[in-house]
Amino acid sequence: MLNSGAQIDCPQSPVKGRLFTAYITGSAWLSAGFAAIIFATLAVQSAPGIISAGGTFMSTSWLPSQGQYGMLPMIFGSVIVMMIAMVVALPVGVLAAIAISQIRSPKLRRAVKALLEALAGIPSIVYGLIGVSFLSVFVADIFDLQTGRVILTAGLLLSVMILPTILTLTEDAISDVPKAITQNAAALGLYRYEVFKDAVLPVAGPHIAGAALLALGRALGETMAVMLVIGSLDRLPDPIYNVLSSGQTITSKLGREVGESAFGSVHFSALIFASLILVTITLSLTIASQIIFSRRAKSSVGMRHV
Repeated sequence: MLNSGAQIDCPQSPVKGRLFTAYITGSAWLSAGFAAIIFATLAVQSAPGIISAGGTFMSTSWLPSQGQYGMLPMIFGSVIVMMIAMVVALPVGVLAAIAISQIRSPKLRRAVKALLEALAGIPSIVYGLIGVSFLSVFVADIFDLQTGRVILTAGLLLSVMILPTILTLTEDAISDVPKAITQNAAALGLYRYEVFKDAVLPVAGPHIAGAALLALGRALGETMAVMLVIGSLDRLPDPIYNVLSSGQTITSKLGREVGESAFGSVHFSALIFASLILVTITLSLTIASQIIFSRRAKSSVGMRHV
């Protein structure tokens, strides 16, 4: 008979252990090296544009023929499209995850979750075509617009695309909450919604925040779908909060103009600088989400030992 607290030491081959450690360490450093190379390449390619036209980057006028490369409209468009997508997708994803977690049958729960996760496997160009064919027409009819290719349409379409990410990670976070917490909360006489509000969500909250950051990172990187429905107009909305006007994002700008710019030109360098901004934001969101997930993992281990 073994004590419940006894530890079993499994013999390991010293050579295999060292090889495995070297492989894991090498893979980590290789990934970091690739990221550093990408960052350095973008920075070097951006230098001519920064030197020649860096003073125009924060303007609103994009006229390469006149040496003006204002990026403010596309930065604003990227931010506002992400905000719309998150405002729509986050509550829907969290509520759907709660509903899935309440399905009694494990097989049915896995089937429903797999069906919703299948949305993530649809190519972005297909989403874009659906947006052009249906969503943009719907928005134009609802708001009586000449065209439905506006900022709002891009945000709504992007919310559907990032929904599987939010739903999957949120459902995992809710399922990872120790049963003792929910059982103790129910034993206190709390209603089901109170159990979720006062016991489950505070514990799963950091993981849900990490899921939101990862979803934002994906939203930033979407090109084809957004490019097809946003209208690609290089100007700020008038008024600034008007989401029913056409706009531009960093990814849609890159998708349309990189192939038209001459390699080594100031125009090409300015576009590379825009991609450097995109990579910086995406990498920052990814690092922040990983920090949140690591803290969540440590807290989960601590709760299991309570």
